[in-house]
Amino acid sequence: ANVGKASALNSGISIATGGIIVALDADTLCLPETIAKLIRRFEDPEVGAVAGNVKVGNRINPLTYWQAIEYVTSQNLDRRAYAAINSVSVVPGAVGAWRREAILRAGGYTTDTMAEDMDLTWRIRRNGWQIETDSEAIGFTEAPDSFRSLFKQRFRWAFGPLQSPYKHRAALGRYGWFGRVM
Repeated sequence: ANVGKASALNSGISIATGGIIVALDADTLCLPETIAKLIRRFEDPEVGAVAGNVKVGNRINPLTYWQAIEYVTSQNLDRRAYAAINSVSVVPGAVGAWRREAILRAGGYTTDTMAEDMDLTWRIRRNGWQIETDSEAIGFTEAPDSFRSLFKQRFRWAFGPLQSPYKHRAALGRYGWFGRVM
């Protein structure tokens, strides 16, 4: 039975044998070098997760072209700026890598927010791990191509990032720039 993305990811992690977990959304395709670009950051033993660079792969109408510009400006540029001050707030589910040990110490993915990737990122950061980003680790995702599907996605994207800060409100103002900026 389909019990959700978080449960599916936890099942995969439980049978994985490697030290690094790379997670992609089902509608994401990555370049041949993306995984190597993600895992190179784990040479630093303090790195718990690495955010990839999500780009729109289905530029088929004005709505998806608009989202392609939005992904560059409101997701990828700000994530690089946050990385400079160790304040990356989300390793995107579309393309990211996680140190298995960091996931397990954080308790895995949970189902109590609509932004399971953000929630896990915050728990890993609160456990003392660094969160990096790699703009060369590219994943092409399918952006919503209708207003109805865009509304559903954006509701989730608006509500989930409100749930995580509330859930982690004890982190606000703590953990260096991460807690101050986020």
